Amino acid sequence: MTLIPQPKKMRVHRGELDLRGMQIVMNTACDARIFKACKTLADELESLTGAFSKINKAFDPASCGVCVSVCAGTKKNVESYTLAVDGNGVKIASQSLAGAFYGIQTLRQMAANGGGKIPYCEIKDEPDMKLRGYYLDVSRGRVPTVEGVKKIIDMLAYYKVNMLQVYIEHAFDFKEYRCFLDPDGYMTAEEIMELDDYCCDNFIDFVPSLSTFGHLYRLLSSKRYAHLCELADYKPDPNPWVNRMLHHTIDASNPESFELIKSLIDQFIPLFRSSYFNICCDETFDLCRGRNAGKDKAKLYLEFTTKLIDHVSSRGKTAMMWGDIVLNHPEIIPSFPKDMVMLCWDYRDSPNVGAIDRFASAGVRQMVCPGCSSWNHFSEALGYARKNIVAMADGGMKNGVLGILNTSWGDYGHVCSANCSLYGLVLGAVKGWRCGTDVFGKEYNKAVSSLVYGDGTGKTVELIEKLGETESVMNWGIFTQWHFGVHSYYGKALELGEKDAAKFIENANVCLGISNEFASLGAGEIYEDLVLAAEADYYLSMGFARMLGAKTEVSESAFLDWSERYAASWLRDNKVSDLYLIPDLMKKVLFD
Repeated sequence: MTLIPQPKKMRVHRGELDLRGMQIVMNTACDARIFKACKTLADELESLTGAFSKINKAFDPASCGVCVSVCAGTKKNVESYTLAVDGNGVKIASQSLAGAFYGIQTLRQMAANGGGKIPYCEIKDEPDMKLRGYYLDVSRGRVPTVEGVKKIIDMLAYYKVNMLQVYIEHAFDFKEYRCFLDPDGYMTAEEIMELDDYCCDNFIDFVPSLSTFGHLYRLLSSKRYAHLCELADYKPDPNPWVNRMLHHTIDASNPESFELIKSLIDQFIPLFRSSYFNICCDETFDLCRGRNAGKDKAKLYLEFTTKLIDHVSSRGKTAMMWGDIVLNHPEIIPSFPKDMVMLCWDYRDSPNVGAIDRFASAGVRQMVCPGCSSWNHFSEALGYARKNIVAMADGGMKNGVLGILNTSWGDYGHVCSANCSLYGLVLGAVKGWRCGTDVFGKEYNKAVSSLVYGDGTGKTVELIEKLGETESVMNWGIFTQWHFGVHSYYGKALELGEKDAAKFIENANVCLGISNEFASLGAGEIYEDLVLAAEADYYLSMGFARMLGAKTEVSESAFLDWSERYAASWLRDNKVSDLYLIPDLMKKVLFD
């Protein structure tokens, strides 16, 4: 059976059960969340078999004859379940509601595999990691609609992920931001609370994540708060996306800074059920390089972050924070509260897992944080992401971490759609649930192609990996860096040099071929977005060849058609935000 994540223990027996029209019966401990999951199961069975499945509740579901029996208990912090299939029906049992929910997700996958018929089997399953999270940037390009985030939540629940964080810099209706909110893209309190409810329905902890120290571009570049920027003489970068990412660290020694950040936290905390609050505090690049020049950087960082942690604690929440700056000053590690959680991140294909060991040896609670490697790209760099996620998860498992928080950032305008980073999303879920899964073989790729993309041939994952290889030659990050005159990014583009424009034209044609293959494999939103990504990479390579002086022949009408389809894809799940900056820049390079 194609099941993702694969259960811990599974025995398959002779015989199969036809779920056509089969009643679904819950025990009395099952709540509204389990009922909703059963309703989803019933709808999918009807779609697969054409027969309607009734849903009922009983003290003893087994007394209801041949049925899908869902028996939950009331224990907390338990996610294990059993699932048995024989001639008497399906029996899903757990000591908790969460476990029963995950058993239903497994049954949904089994039914999808067999068109409503499933083999007799016995499954005993539980996760390796307590916390299995996904981190979505909603501030630096794509600001999703509520329905757009719900699609992601549905996907996370299906693969047994139990935490979601969305990264907020300026894309929320804070009172301090109202003079300079982007009218085309921010989230409201009502939207956050609706998503919190939806996450709860899917046994997902919706954790607030707020930039509180570095990465405060929109706030500190405003006239109202510019006096709180560490760099008093900051000069904007010509690249608007670089400009947003660097040099906006708050003045940690100014009492007004803490009061301002405290206000943001207090507006955000009440919207979430979660017992956690991520204060971020990463990449404080300019600390002690401006207004605080000459001061002890480690001491000032510790003073400001511990004040934030204490405030979060006073509101009844446990603080999380990114661990990069702390690792640069390991002498301050013992000074942080023992109940907080460090988020240990490294996005390289050969990450420094020694950082995980360092936190572990200091007795620090931590989550490992790999990445989907989709930022700066129109599609995820699958081969790169696979190595990163596996190494970080394995290093975390070895050190007994709390869990994994798999990240999807939006650097450089978040050009990559959610559908073009699904492989990484699912891989993070797999490594959190069953870390020892072999994800490098053809069998796993075929399973992902089938279950995630609906492609039984296994070719989809191969094509995504191939597209990632073309992006090592040319991607959105390289393209924008060269256009704005900063020739120090990364990738083979810099190695090839200005004499090899023909190689970029060759790369463009490979992308076009991949696009055609995606189009031949399937229809629907996912394949539409994969086609768009491959076409985008074609235009990037052709545009770069033109920047190098080559005479290129690109159809302007075809590009305008791509732009319209890309916009429609973006607006399907996101607010306008930075959308039109992307095709406008590409058009300028290609045709002006």
